[in-house]
Amino acid sequence: MYIDYNALGQRIKKIRKQKRFTQERLAENLEVSTVYISQVENGRTKLSLEMLVRIAKLLDTNPGYFLTGISYDMQDYLKPDIALLLQDCPPEKRQLIMDIVKLIAKYDAR
Repeated sequence: MYIDYNALGQRIKKIRKQKRFTQERLAENLEVSTVYISQVENGRTKLSLEMLVRIAKLLDTNPGYFLTGISYDMQDYLKPDIALLLQDCPPEKRQLIMDIVKLIAKYDAR
């Protein structure tokens, strides 16, 4: 599996700032240096799965979000993927897809 450490680091940085953590505070809680946090956030160093989980726990975020950029807690996390798939479909296929979705929604509502 390919891991984009630059994107992963940017996601960590984004959430860290949203949660009002400084690099210093995050580093202190993880018992690592601020240089290490900076290197992780800038994609210059790889982090272990254990460290990823520790960071996620401290920032109260699913570790999968840092890896994929997708938050499965969000109600519409598939919306961009679905839109991209539908973009190339001819109108008759879109109608078929809509009919199938309606059937599934109706079936699940029972």
